[in-house]
Amino acid sequence: MSKNNDTSEQRIKVLIADDHELIRYGITSVIHACDDIEVICEASSGMEAIELFKQMRPDVCILDITMPERNGIETTRSILEIDPDARILILTMHIGEEYLNEVIDAGANGYMLKNSDRNELLDGIRAIHNGEKAFSSSVSRLMGECYMRNMQKSKEQPESEKVKVTKREREIIQLIAEGHTSSEISQILFISPRTVDTHRTNLMNKLDLKNAAGLVRYALENGLIEASSERSKRTKKET
Repeated sequence: MSKNNDTSEQRIKVLIADDHELIRYGITSVIHACDDIEVICEASSGMEAIELFKQMRPDVCILDITMPERNGIETTRSILEIDPDARILILTMHIGEEYLNEVIDAGANGYMLKNSDRNELLDGIRAIHNGEKAFSSSVSRLMGECYMRNMQKSKEQPESEKVKVTKREREIIQLIAEGHTSSEISQILFISPRTVDTHRTNLMNKLDLKNAAGLVRYALENGLIEASSERSKRTKKET
């Protein structure tokens, strides 16, 4: 009996918000067949999702973009105002650079499509729970395309108009984009957390940005970082 309770306590607790009951049922069914994740509440609107988050404090929130009362982007911002450490996955049928920018700006930890396969969704939930970013394969391809296009724009931009970013600052932006905390970045780069925070603050001031989400978006749009799929390919090639 005790063993079962321990297992239940270790499960990743999920909130699902989607205005279509069949979609919620489908996602719940996929998760129900998994031992380490469970759905603890469902919402049919953005406002209901916010209230349930306050009451239940799930480990991961799965939000659709198009919902009544408040859409998924607005709901993401509201939940992060309640708890800046909340973990949020946008699960939608919509894809495009505009949606990608809005999801990143809002501070969501992941962006996946409803046609993602079962394992991709479950792995995404686990990754987000572990503090990582999660994107479905089609979204990763879009990020790669945006990265390459913005790299080309950056090359065409006159040198006098470019903001100078050092190699170390690029490394830190990349790690921030991958979801690492200042403490984790300090361990990866063998520098102190205070040094990481100093670099982050300098970058914000240099680029006239207010938060990490804006930093990641700026860096992606200006070719300062690689989308995770492109970086993974390059790393495998180098090794």
